[in-house]
Amino acid sequence: MPRLKLKTFDGSGIQFELTITPMRDLLLDILTQSASPEAVSWLRETLRDQEREFKKRPFYYAFSGVSRHFDKRARITATESQLAGLEARTPGFTVREWDQFRLARVILLILLGEQKRDVFLETIKSLLNTADLREQSAIYSAYSLLPHSEDLVESAIDGLRSNIVDIFDSIALNNPFPAAHFTDAAWNQMVLKALFISRPLYRIEGLDLRKNDDLALAISYLAHERWAAGRRIPAEAWRNCVGFVSEEISNDLHHLLETGEPTDREAAALVLASDGEPRLADLRGRLEGEIDAIGSGTLSWERLGEKLEFPVTLNGSPAKP
Repeated sequence: MPRLKLKTFDGSGIQFELTITPMRDLLLDILTQSASPEAVSWLRETLRDQEREFKKRPFYYAFSGVSRHFDKRARITATESQLAGLEARTPGFTVREWDQFRLARVILLILLGEQKRDVFLETIKSLLNTADLREQSAIYSAYSLLPHSEDLVESAIDGLRSNIVDIFDSIALNNPFPAAHFTDAAWNQMVLKALFISRPLYRIEGLDLRKNDDLALAISYLAHERWAAGRRIPAEAWRNCVGFVSEEISNDLHHLLETGEPTDREAAALVLASDGEPRLADLRGRLEGEIDAIGSGTLSWERLGEKLEFPVTLNGSPAKP
């Protein structure tokens, strides 16, 4: 696909050109930096063939054939400028920590998105029905870059029912699609499942924008269930209660202070830092040190999430602390 050139004028009336690189070209540039020339050459030739005349069967072969050309163990590298370019085109989208397999397949899927709606949807459905774990992860990762979003929501929700962490992560983490298209009910279920399977909430795009009263109440209920069983809820779960500190949740924050866990105190402080309600003054007074840390920038939800994040083990399950 050619680069787009927009002609415009500066304040002096002198004409200049602003070049905008389409998403597929930018992703291909990133892949070219990491993959072998032979693999990239194969992909470019495949893209040219499919642009001239899209054919489903050769597309299926190419999509699965990525594994024969690219290194499944190799991570891609992208400059900060390139990552910023991706963010500018699709806010919240990133390729950080991706491997070559995923990026090559997403590039192919963008080309698929340029086809007629019925061809696109039929092909996506067929791919999901036959895809292996890596292929499914690539498909879901591409959803925010693809057209006909309203037709993809149900399959994304279905994907979240998977017990395979990599598939769940490809939808829920570092992916702007759910925040943009899920109903509150679907969103809340995704966040709660992330808590149940110990996935890092700070990597869910749009978490703060999609907070809602029902989710805050569900977090409180879950906390009470865990406490009754002698267990704890992940501290960053309370991020979903910011702006929804009812009397019940206020009591929950009091309980957090009694546990003596530093991360629970930090979470309580982060909830309270943006809430000036007089009835919460006592709680804020007991968290002066943590609130000072928030003001200095040494404590934030992102920092707390990074500290709490469990690595994924070799069998694909999140490690336990």
